[in-house]
Amino acid sequence: MGSVPAPTAEARIASLAQEIDAIYKEVANDERSRKELFNVIQGAMGKPHAPAALMVMIRSGVLTDLVAAGKAKTAKQLAESTGASETLIIRMMRPLTALGIFREVGVSTYESAPISQLLTAPPLIGGYQFMFDLATRSLANMPRFLEKTGFQHVDGPPGPFQDSNATDELMFPYLMKHPAMMTNFNAFMAGSLETREDWFRKFDAQSIVLDGARADDPDAALLIDIAGGEGHDVQAFGRAFPDAPGKLVLQDLPPVIANIKQLDAKVVRQPHDMFDEQPVKGARAYYMRNIFHDWPNDRCVDIMKRIAAAMAPGYSKLLIFEWVLVPRDVPLYPALLDVNMMALLNGRERTEDEWRALLAAAGLKAIKFHTHGPAEEGLIEAELA
Repeated sequence: MGSVPAPTAEARIASLAQEIDAIYKEVANDERSRKELFNVIQGAMGKPHAPAALMVMIRSGVLTDLVAAGKAKTAKQLAESTGASETLIIRMMRPLTALGIFREVGVSTYESAPISQLLTAPPLIGGYQFMFDLATRSLANMPRFLEKTGFQHVDGPPGPFQDSNATDELMFPYLMKHPAMMTNFNAFMAGSLETREDWFRKFDAQSIVLDGARADDPDAALLIDIAGGEGHDVQAFGRAFPDAPGKLVLQDLPPVIANIKQLDAKVVRQPHDMFDEQPVKGARAYYMRNIFHDWPNDRCVDIMKRIAAAMAPGYSKLLIFEWVLVPRDVPLYPALLDVNMMALLNGRERTEDEWRALLAAAGLKAIKFHTHGPAEEGLIEAELA
């Protein structure tokens, strides 16, 4: 008999997620078990205290100093090299060594651990600072903000983000006026691009897009990636299907397009605001990834209407790669992401019924919801109604 192949990391993570969800359900009515589970979660998350201590170590330079040293250093040595107080370093290190983020190898003597070494990578250290500076602040303020609304659902600004930052601006304009936060956000997003899956590897792009696409006109548009950032998705699609007929177009705001440093020549760069008239008419597919969850319903309908007006009946499709929440027993990650969208962007993750309602309001209808289970993002395939 042949050996059974070891499960992949993705399979192990999916299995772990299912196991955690199962444990939550099993202990729901068992007070002792719930307390034990709470203690485990408490230790893993460190409440807000450990993240605050870690942020002090990041901002003071202690984290990067200790990792760069590659050896143990005393609190006094770290104080001398960073300018931070020796006493402060000792106190901040206590919860962090207890959690294994750093190692205490002697009295007030520390060395980096695998997790602190990983944290120095730009996507992780940028993401951590972004989440701490904006997401944590908005989430912590959300109960107070909602109390002021009489605990009514708020579908649009002002929301928790505006209230916690004393601003009338949405998050992205706010970030553009705070360069350090924008740098951290961009580093975080760049890192997420390296780990996320391509939609055309999860789902059958041949039948969804390529079959039936016009092959008689090389200038016809095949795929338009709207608000596609620096073009990761559309470029990957072009490389996966080098002989596909038609043009590939990347659209985003002018500053984003101007800042692109590398993009395959076959991808057309087009500055475009998705709230304006769609300039490319009759494309085979208009594609958007993780855009609609940033916006409240009315703004989503505005975006969809612009696309619908450009679509060719019976030919063009709108492809939306986002979460499709199940009606009940939503897995933990997308459930938390939905709350995060509320806190930061007045946005939301949506169920199939909610997606159908949005599409209908814009004169569109869903052809199919392509999914691989409730713990993964899905692809919504839509056309003109």
